[in-house]
Amino acid sequence: MVPTLRQLEYIVALADTGQFVEAARQCAVSQPALSKQVREVEEMLGVQLFERSRPKVIVTAAGQEIVRRARQLLLEAQELVNAAGAFAGERQGTVRLGVIPTIAPYGLAGLLVKLRRLFPEVAFAIQELQTEVLTKQLQTGAIDLGLLARPFDDHGLSGPDLIVEPFVLVAPTGHPLSVPEVIDTKEITGASLILMEDGHCLRDQAIDVCRVAGTPPATSVTAASVATLVRMVESGLGATLLPASALSAEVRKGQGLIARSFGDSPPGRTLTLQWRSTSPNASWFLKIGEVLREHYLELNETIPDVAGPKPSMQAVDK
Repeated sequence: MVPTLRQLEYIVALADTGQFVEAARQCAVSQPALSKQVREVEEMLGVQLFERSRPKVIVTAAGQEIVRRARQLLLEAQELVNAAGAFAGERQGTVRLGVIPTIAPYGLAGLLVKLRRLFPEVAFAIQELQTEVLTKQLQTGAIDLGLLARPFDDHGLSGPDLIVEPFVLVAPTGHPLSVPEVIDTKEITGASLILMEDGHCLRDQAIDVCRVAGTPPATSVTAASVATLVRMVESGLGATLLPASALSAEVRKGQGLIARSFGDSPPGRTLTLQWRSTSPNASWFLKIGEVLREHYLELNETIPDVAGPKPSMQAVDK
């Protein structure tokens, strides 16, 4: 005998929640019924999967391996259903799209309207997730698509690079970096920059730009969001690097902020749409990628003028 898919769902839910009551609630069964099924799986396999302790159960070493394989089997079962739908031409249900926080408030403006118009039978559920969490959720099947910036752990993932988005330097009026009309990356060598907190890819990308310039930035101030980052710059704490798509929302007249371009070859980040390599919806997801690429090119019209050449999105060759 082998465990059923339903039984595998029970042990995964118990591993995730650590509590029989919560796992039963998620699986829409009674707690005694779930407990009985978990015990049956343990007897069937001949190993103990969980230590029954309070307040939470503990997954045993054997349980960790069985739960890992159970997740993969459940993912493949769902993709079997998805594959049948793809062959039947179905475009319905809910697509779970993960987006990193430095993209979501800016790049998604108007995008959902276009997607609903093109795919009226599909609901798009958006989640803001930091890069590491997003890629893990993609790999385990918790979400279907991810819109994020390179680099990241792309094991088991595939999808097109869409756009290279330039960075812009933003500084308070009177800051030394606010003086030149066009910034050279060498001019930020050793500068005190305000960066995002650890875990945000925008922090790593800004540090990489500074390393190319010569020296990692000197910073003792960090922010949890782009909006907070700009408010800190506005208060005179230092300068920062912003993606061009954030300018129209975060930098406005009367704030005492100066936005400076890096010239004709600015540093930037590559935005990409990713999905699991095993997904049967790859051809459809490619169409969504095309919509995203065109959407970002249209965003060029909304980027405000800055000192020096106006920054613009550049499509990545298909």
